[in-house]
Amino acid sequence: MAIVNPGYRGIAVIGGTNVRFASADIAAKQEVQADDLIMGDWDRDAWVYGKIEVGGSISGPVTETFASLDGVFGWACTRTAPCGTLGTDDVLLYYYCDSDTGGRSRNFTGMKVNSMNFSCTAGDIAQFSIDVMGTAAGAWADTSPPHVTTSEKLITWDKVSVTLPGTYGALNYQSFSFDIANNLEAAYTLSQDNLFPVDIVPGLRSISGSLTVYNAPDFNGADAWDDYLASDTDSITFNIGDLSVTMKAVFHRVQPASATGLITSTVAFTGVGHQTGLPWEA
Repeated sequence: MAIVNPGYRGIAVIGGTNVRFASADIAAKQEVQADDLIMGDWDRDAWVYGKIEVGGSISGPVTETFASLDGVFGWACTRTAPCGTLGTDDVLLYYYCDSDTGGRSRNFTGMKVNSMNFSCTAGDIAQFSIDVMGTAAGAWADTSPPHVTTSEKLITWDKVSVTLPGTYGALNYQSFSFDIANNLEAAYTLSQDNLFPVDIVPGLRSISGSLTVYNAPDFNGADAWDDYLASDTDSITFNIGDLSVTMKAVFHRVQPASATGLITSTVAFTGVGHQTGLPWEA
């Protein structure tokens, strides 16, 4: 009788670094195409395998060793001049440990980060989510996952901060969330050797997010409807444990909400202007 194995021994290895996570759905996805045809029958009898799409997401709490400018975060963000190319890396997923066969694992290669999200709310643990795309999925392997026993601290809200210029810096922030999206596209060509993408091409980088702040329904600086200078951007720095990321952005109009409890307002922002320095460019 086959044994059902628990997944707690599973782990991800990204760029040679062991990453603890809460969930992952990275896979090689492929559909069977069975078109509607006039074929002398009332059931579909003509079919073909469709293109293979390699990708998915991995998410969980931020640990003290997870993100660094030259690690996973740099992999997600760094564009290389002059063409804005992204780095590639492997994602090795171990699904479980099996006392008979060792376990099941699969290596996904040519992976690029489509988007990365970080978020944190006061009172909680900082969270991450990465969406990736790649060009190949290796064969299933009967390999035992590494027995990772090194203790790590999770990054709690007291180790997370938001730094803004001027009067913004004196505000009390309840939460934040930001996304960095590379808007990847998978490329397929005629006469290729298989149904995997031949390349994953980065698009324009988009940065967006929001801040929730106490007692600031006006949020000075986001009042004007159309009076602006194109060069007027705000510099937002997010400190998540030892990771510090500064981005140029413009604030949207504030969205205050009234309630009988704590007074909070949410203001969204969009990254604009050329993002300079690490981890934005190599």
